[in-house]
Amino acid sequence: MHAPGSDDHPATAATSPEDAPSGFDRRSFLKWTAAAGAAAGLAEVTGSQRALGADGLGTMLTPQQEASRLLAQCTFGGDQALIDWVTATGLEAWLDAQMALPPSLTLPQVFQLVEDMEGFEDEFLYFDWIWWQHAMTAPDVVRHRVAWALQQIFVISRFQDVLYDSSVAVSAYHDVLARNAFGNFRNLLLDVALQPSMGVYLSHLWNRRSDPVLNRFPDENFAREVMQLFSIGLFELNADGSRVLDGRGQPIPTYTNAEITEMAKIFTGLTQAPTEPGEPILFGGEDPGEGNVWDSMVMYEDEHEPGPKTLLNGFVVPGGQTGMQDVEMAIDHLFQHPNVGPFMGRHLIQRLVTSNPTPAYISRVSAVFADNGSGVRGDMAAVIKAILMDPEARDASRIDDPNFGKAREPFTRWVQLGRAFHATSPSGQFRHFGGGLPDDSAEGVELPALAQYPFFSPSVFNFYSPTHQPAGALTDADLVAPELQIIHSYTSVATANLLYRAIVDNEYLYDSFSDDDIQLDLNTEVAVADMGPAALIDHLDLLLTYGTLSAASRTIMLDAIMPLAGEPEDQVLLALYLFSICPEYAVQR
Repeated sequence: MHAPGSDDHPATAATSPEDAPSGFDRRSFLKWTAAAGAAAGLAEVTGSQRALGADGLGTMLTPQQEASRLLAQCTFGGDQALIDWVTATGLEAWLDAQMALPPSLTLPQVFQLVEDMEGFEDEFLYFDWIWWQHAMTAPDVVRHRVAWALQQIFVISRFQDVLYDSSVAVSAYHDVLARNAFGNFRNLLLDVALQPSMGVYLSHLWNRRSDPVLNRFPDENFAREVMQLFSIGLFELNADGSRVLDGRGQPIPTYTNAEITEMAKIFTGLTQAPTEPGEPILFGGEDPGEGNVWDSMVMYEDEHEPGPKTLLNGFVVPGGQTGMQDVEMAIDHLFQHPNVGPFMGRHLIQRLVTSNPTPAYISRVSAVFADNGSGVRGDMAAVIKAILMDPEARDASRIDDPNFGKAREPFTRWVQLGRAFHATSPSGQFRHFGGGLPDDSAEGVELPALAQYPFFSPSVFNFYSPTHQPAGALTDADLVAPELQIIHSYTSVATANLLYRAIVDNEYLYDSFSDDDIQLDLNTEVAVADMGPAALIDHLDLLLTYGTLSAASRTIMLDAIMPLAGEPEDQVLLALYLFSICPEYAVQR
């Protein structure tokens, strides 16, 4: 592993100034030496905790710490003011208030940029600029975080050329997820199915009816994924997420190839809406990016497959109705399937709280999906609240359970840094593009060193599999760790180096439109450091690890920053960097 921060700074302890990298002054040498030794110590703590699980804290959290823990689960992280607000309001009341906020939508602002910057060639940047603006400043922080979770379930990717080039298309899709984050799942599924970006990505835009003479049959791509990934999964499930077994003890598939073929017929005839009212509905073309990529797709009846379609469990969509009636009936059919509650419940619990929820946890969330208490099925606000307020999510004793928790996604660690420490820019804008995170490139797109970035999944199967099991102790215990599929030797080092650059070099993000750097504001932390090293560690423990920093890690950090006594700015930089790579922060419990 690299030491605190660049390819030129190896993570080994120095014993004299001559051992330090050239060009270091005394303060830098002290910082480098302390950080290298602390990083090595934290690595030992990480190794022991991997072997033994949590280190027996017997955890009890204060109200502030519990507020910080909730924010870690359902937002991109909070600063001291937000923690204080949640504490004063109460967890449940604060969640209710968040869910009542109107969504911060990206599309209106992207449209405004298109108009204001006519002639600017890099329109693909606009979505990123607005996404980061919202991530750093928008008030609906829970919705923004849930939308990030949903985009890892209902996946589209800008590795598709049309989507890469069009910020309008990607913004429109993002807003579908954001608007429906606390709406009804049935509407979410329908809006996703009819969104042009999904139509482009999974190829049911301009999907034509069968013509046996030409040996042409409907494309089955979306038909397969709307069942496998977006609603019911591969096998029939009990309410607790366990598989239903047949008389031979084998799992029962939810569908066969025949049902895929029939479902594909449903999603024929969909085309882009006219760009202006009164224009005719057209079907086909060479470049969907030149058409309406923001409004829902519409039906072109002449290309919709006529006749009845037999879907799951013998359910028949009758012939003789309009194509859009077919679509709505198929979506309703999927929505009513008993798998949806446990299937989506498990996915959302994994994205927000823990990788290995107990069957009882899944069952409680499934019950809320089936009925929100007022007879409504699919109430997403009720489901998200049930996930976050469940006893398994809120019980602090779970922090000591080695089976509980999840590896923090590299990208969420990155964004939290900006949220918690007030990332600012001279312009007040966050005009950043993910290409600023250095890595390899593919088809002209720079892949983030974090292995994640909004709408840049390598495939429809997301950045990682929800059932990923790293070889070793986790596999032996039959536990999954989805995020560890992208947290490996390369990304671990790259993430640590990016965090060092953001914190110590004060280069959080770069502005892709000007030379203005987007930097962290650590004035509050410097003021706390003036009160002493212990106060600084306590403050960062609250913000980043909600009071769960182990005694071993605390000792390592205090020993590292003590040589910088009298230099509070340097103490803050080093302490914050060490927190960003410590095991208690790497794993969300």
